[in-house]
Amino acid sequence: MDYLSSMGSQTARFCLILLFLFYYLPCALSQDDLWGCGAPFRCGNITAGFPFLGGIRGEVCGHHSLKLNCNKHSNTTSLIFSGHNYTVLYIDNNNNSVTLGLSRQDFSGPFCSASFSSTLLSSGLFQNLPSYKSLTVFYACDPRRHFLGNFTCPVKGLGSIIQNSTYGILCDGSFSVPVPTSFVSEEEVLDLTHLESVLRKGFEVKLNIDEIPCPLECFSSRANCLFLAGSCCKYHDRTTTCGGDTGDLLREIIPNTRSILITIGQVVGFHVFIIVVMIIAFLFWRRKKVNDLRKQNLEALVTSRRYSYRQIKKITKSFTEVVGRGGFETVYKGNLRDGRKVAVKILKDSNGNCEDFINEVASISQTSHVNIVSLLGFCFEKSKRAIVYEFLENGSLDQSSNLDVSTLYGIALGVARGIEYLHFGCKKRIVHFDIKPQNVLLDENLKPKVADFGLAKLCEKQESILSLLDTRGTIGYIAPELFSRVYGNVSHKSDVYSYGMLVLEMTGARNKERVQNADSNNSSAYFPDWIFKDLENGDYVKLLAVGLTREEEDIAKKMILVGLWCIQFRPSDRPSMNKVVGMMEGNLDSLDPPPKPLLHMPMQNNNAESSQPSEEDSSIYSEV
Repeated sequence: MDYLSSMGSQTARFCLILLFLFYYLPCALSQDDLWGCGAPFRCGNITAGFPFLGGIRGEVCGHHSLKLNCNKHSNTTSLIFSGHNYTVLYIDNNNNSVTLGLSRQDFSGPFCSASFSSTLLSSGLFQNLPSYKSLTVFYACDPRRHFLGNFTCPVKGLGSIIQNSTYGILCDGSFSVPVPTSFVSEEEVLDLTHLESVLRKGFEVKLNIDEIPCPLECFSSRANCLFLAGSCCKYHDRTTTCGGDTGDLLREIIPNTRSILITIGQVVGFHVFIIVVMIIAFLFWRRKKVNDLRKQNLEALVTSRRYSYRQIKKITKSFTEVVGRGGFETVYKGNLRDGRKVAVKILKDSNGNCEDFINEVASISQTSHVNIVSLLGFCFEKSKRAIVYEFLENGSLDQSSNLDVSTLYGIALGVARGIEYLHFGCKKRIVHFDIKPQNVLLDENLKPKVADFGLAKLCEKQESILSLLDTRGTIGYIAPELFSRVYGNVSHKSDVYSYGMLVLEMTGARNKERVQNADSNNSSAYFPDWIFKDLENGDYVKLLAVGLTREEEDIAKKMILVGLWCIQFRPSDRPSMNKVVGMMEGNLDSLDPPPKPLLHMPMQNNNAESSQPSEEDSSIYSEV
């Protein structure tokens, strides 16, 4: 609902802009105040007309150096001039004379925290009043000398406000500020509180109207004057008078332009407004689901540390040590400032869809498990994208060889626990969709951690069926339902299938040589039916190594049976991952051989219930 409200408010604002352009603007042009300079600037106790601009008074309504700004929070008016921000205390427009009361805003606080620079107002635009004088402030003075009227600031050092020309030689810096002529500095130590009070009260200047080439009547409160092309003009009775030929030309052009705009607004304004609103509504409707998902995942990014691209380069020492490559990313080794080793995945530059990047960061940022790789941070800077992980010494599972049966079993069990955590242990269920040896990393003790969440999808735990617009995963590990929905619905059971293929490959059941020699049209290349023959003949031991102990043989057989349960064609026939963990941790005697896969994939009848095994078997793979 928040998203829809935000979308509606944005559309409403856009519609109001169009309504102004096509209806209210032409109507405004037909009114007496064509240029919008008739109304004065108002803020707090300040009311100002020509030659000031600001607020509702546009850029043509006054002198470019006299732009007023209104602070709505404090209800005060300010004027920026010569690098200083002045608070306008009052503006007195009387008898064609304009007097301003100004106070430098940096003097509103302690004197020592102000910018020690001179108050410089244009000698042409402003006139100093005789009731004020210029006070020179010396600072950074020689501490070995004695100065009258002295003060000390933490940064600026020793200073003085005694008007002594020799102090300019003994001090490194000075600046001048206007103060009342009645101000007298102390002979010895300066009373900073008194000086601060004087500076906060500000000073007065008179506007030199002779420097503004406009007639005197422009400076009266009821005048409507403006600047056009550098010339001072007066607008009265729907006529702009700039004098000479320019005024005649403007009198001819402006009414014609006004009538043309009014006609265009009346004829096409409403129709354009309706068409634009319909287009915007359609675009919002079409992108609603994508934006909802991206907003949800971006909120998860806040929990992870964000690095700049410069920091990423420093961590990886300008990308010197490559530890892995993929089709869309390169992984570098790096070190954090605290000495921890990290793996930094750099995604190829892209200005396109960043859904995979957001998926990975958002997914892992919600996890904390011994068998899930830890996310330490990310970088998202324009087209530069990087993910910072903990570094695992032994690389990925596909790079490891000559591992004994007990070690392989420990790795398989750890991966199962990690996937079980993703499915049942997180606030929102995470389906990985890319379980394979390359995405299983091993630490120095050969303990596994599931990595690479670029294809992951977050969903509610009660959401048993997922909606996907594409097939995701790696050939050989992708569940049948991801290719076609006729084999069943996509769900967390798709990860179960990939895990089964991973375990069978670890045991050697998916022997590459036998797969390559198999008929390319025979699905046994992916669902090896010879495993059942090996189980019946007791030859499965040859898949791992010779000379296994009885305990190791039982472990190998249990891994193969679990793998075969996981690669059942129908998702409903596969055990959930918490059942898989129980099967891996349980006794071999409690496992029954699963149904033998056919050499073709049977289509799922979505209207009929899937075939159920015996009551004894149902406890092994029933839904949670």
